[in-house]
Amino acid sequence: MSITGYYDGTAVRVNERLQMNQRVIVIPIENEESLADTAAGGLHKYANLSMVELEKDAWREAMVKKHAQK
Repeated sequence: MSITGYYDGTAVRVNERLQMNQRVIVIPIENEESLADTAAGGLHKYANLSMVELEKDAWREAMVKKHAQK
């Protein structure tokens, strides 16, 4: 998942609501034209849109399974 936002001089503001306890990695870009040069933008052309919904929580679910108390 990727979202966009902006820096207002004090804090980074995102354009979508985040879930509680969700971590965010900020990759500064100069303008929208350079978005394709970022890691997410560069890999976007390889995305399989039919798998996005299935992959949405895959990492979180894998970590819960891996670290679940037995």
